[in-house]
Amino acid sequence: MRLDLDRLCQRPAAPKVRFQPLWALREPGGTLTVHPAFSGLFRRLGLTTAAAFLDLAGEIVSGHPDRHVVRIELPGAHHAFYLKRQHVVSWREKLRNWWAGFGAVSRCEREGQILQQLHAQQLPAPRWAAFGAAGGRAFLLVEEVPQAVELRQLLANHQLSSAERYRLATQLGQALAAVHAAGFTTPALSAKHVWVNRASLTVTFLDWPATQRKTVPQAQRIEPLAALHASVAAELASPRQRLRVLHAYGEISDVARIQQRAQRLLQRRSIRDQRLAPVPTATATTAQRLVWLAGEAVCAIPEVAAQWPRPVIAPPFYGPPENGRNRSGETRLWWGHRPAILVRGRAFAPWGRLRAWWRAVPWRSPAATAARVLFHLERYGLAAPRLLAFGQRWVGCSWAEWFVLYEPVRGSPVREQWTWATAKQRQRLRGLLVEYLTRLHDAGVVVVDPATAFAVDDSGVALTTPLAVRLVHAVHQRRRRRDLRRLLRILGAA
Repeated sequence: MRLDLDRLCQRPAAPKVRFQPLWALREPGGTLTVHPAFSGLFRRLGLTTAAAFLDLAGEIVSGHPDRHVVRIELPGAHHAFYLKRQHVVSWREKLRNWWAGFGAVSRCEREGQILQQLHAQQLPAPRWAAFGAAGGRAFLLVEEVPQAVELRQLLANHQLSSAERYRLATQLGQALAAVHAAGFTTPALSAKHVWVNRASLTVTFLDWPATQRKTVPQAQRIEPLAALHASVAAELASPRQRLRVLHAYGEISDVARIQQRAQRLLQRRSIRDQRLAPVPTATATTAQRLVWLAGEAVCAIPEVAAQWPRPVIAPPFYGPPENGRNRSGETRLWWGHRPAILVRGRAFAPWGRLRAWWRAVPWRSPAATAARVLFHLERYGLAAPRLLAFGQRWVGCSWAEWFVLYEPVRGSPVREQWTWATAKQRQRLRGLLVEYLTRLHDAGVVVVDPATAFAVDDSGVALTTPLAVRLVHAVHQRRRRRDLRRLLRILGAA
């Protein structure tokens, strides 16, 4: 199938479809727009304000510093829903969306408007249910795509026949061409935003907050094609299957340009992370999800959230010291039948809070950063502590309390092992350290405290605490050599 690129570039006249929501509230408490198909369900459940939607509970399946996505199940609904919850809505964001023609709204409300237009033209996008804003926050609720899995997960299924893979590639190219032909850009598209029905192999594209409505130029057609190519690992799709996507898309003959752009996109960590193979651990599927128990004050993985004490905000995680423990610092305790390490701290951050407000992102404590590091290392398959819970809360205009709870790793500190090791054992230990440090750098992590960062046992080297490392955008050769020299100097092996 060959499509004429000139015809695709011609934006057809938009159909005169006026989407009439059942109700739209504009009041000091917020705004709310609800899809007519879900109005009765939401009214029965008491979901009649934006604040009620923002308070829905569920498991956090993905997140960013300023927003996250929660999977929720509502009584009486045929399918689950995904709630995109935005923690901060800035004036700069409203100004940017107003300039783009969507009004002075949040990114969630802008995406809701885009989904309305996509739904009106029957394009491959999830079905929106509600969106709105209240109290400086915003949300978007979409229905779960029935019987769909992520593209990478489906491609990793070796039960797909060659004919099914080519049919999937054809439908993917044609679906993307239809979206661009209708005048919708796809700047956020990558493999993780493509979901496929396992039976029919129909494609649905997720994540539309930055989409614009205009005639899509050649450069903005090449970008999503290159991002798809770069974010799918080489072993998941053959070159012929990738070319099939381009042929189904239409007359794009500049394959070399797409490949060059894909190579540049691989410099982004968000693209590289999507090429990772699933981590073969029993805890990977559960530990990558979180449950808010008291907002950001207590966030725990599901199995820990089910056993969290009540009241939620209580010692030893917050409040005054108990049993002689320090208010700040590291404490070893037992969580259920397993050992755990609790690290508490206080932060005086008036400028950090002001900077976060100006950048329109939530302020992040060392606990939130540590939790992000542990999830990141788990995705890369690096030995590190397992996150159990973390939290942060403001106790004044400038002071904040935070904690992080995690399982300790096995083994003894590297310095202790080095002291009593023989020459042959030291040579082996040095090789293990260099190998682990290289993998750490490849994952975009640098060492800030090499004296306490590592432990070693018979299985190899592991990270002891997430507070000893930092996540960065890129690790250059100079920083790699510096981390290695500092570590060897501490061991006396430099």
